[in-house]
Amino acid sequence: MAAPKPLTDFQQTYHWRNKNCGPWAQEWVKKELPGLKASDATHSAEITEVTSVSGDCDLGQRKGKLLTIYDLEVEAKWKGTGRTGEEVTGRLSIPEFSHEMIDGISDYVFNFSVDSGPADADAVLAFVRKALPPVLEERLNGFRLELLNAHGIFEGASNAPSGASTPALQSYSPAPPGEVRSKASTPAPKPASPAPATQSLKTVTVEVNAQLQASADDLWSILTDENRVPMWSRAAAKISPTPGTPYELFGGNVSGKIVEADKPTKLVQTWQTKSPGWPSDHYGTMTITLKQGSDSTAVTFSLSGVPASRESDIERALNGFYIQGWVAPCGSER
Repeated sequence: MAAPKPLTDFQQTYHWRNKNCGPWAQEWVKKELPGLKASDATHSAEITEVTSVSGDCDLGQRKGKLLTIYDLEVEAKWKGTGRTGEEVTGRLSIPEFSHEMIDGISDYVFNFSVDSGPADADAVLAFVRKALPPVLEERLNGFRLELLNAHGIFEGASNAPSGASTPALQSYSPAPPGEVRSKASTPAPKPASPAPATQSLKTVTVEVNAQLQASADDLWSILTDENRVPMWSRAAAKISPTPGTPYELFGGNVSGKIVEADKPTKLVQTWQTKSPGWPSDHYGTMTITLKQGSDSTAVTFSLSGVPASRESDIERALNGFYIQGWVAPCGSER
């Protein structure tokens, strides 16, 4: 009897896998919330300490897709000043910080209270209740991307299966999703003479395509208008379609400079991600082309200069963060 064929990487990740990211999530909250602040001409307020974080955070993998599932409860302290300049202290309770917020299913609830303070403590509390929630929401909305960067999409892990009860997610090369039409891999030419490590780095080109039910003008807007970018990136962005201008996407996890901007058909930018396996001094080149059709627009993301060891990770990232991110604000993909 012939020995059974080993499972492919995709078959190994078809069934549900789970990774406990609870300790990482708790440390993230304790590190990222203190220091968040808001002020106006009269008042100021700042989160000073996270006193308690409880709950669960898991990264699930099913049929080649990564799913973030988290539900945390947070307690913190704040301080502020008002008209008198005397310090007011208080507490913050976030009864639920979960994936449902970023998915638009539930809204954040921030419960602020005062511990002690001067006569204008109530006025300071009123300012805190109005000014701090938007700052907190912006930071908390960056949690999912940083979770995936730390433990999912860009994580370099062995392909060997884990025997632990909550096995680590392995790197894998899934069968191309429906929205990925093609992928080109072209090794970079060898340098003629000895060169720095980043110049001799073996690189490939990763390309993903999609057909979206939106005009090229609208797609150009959500790609280059930093007020609209968070609609699909779910994080703060800094971008202007002006050659030579630096940009940041996904809360600074992707950055570079604009090289060429030909509205509304082509955007070229240098591209770098803060993730394991991508050299800190190395930039790829992202070329995004938009071809308007009669009732939809063909979109191509072509990223050259990708470290060969990160090819499958970057393909999944382009598909998951760009293509899938665009589907919601642009309508169903064709």
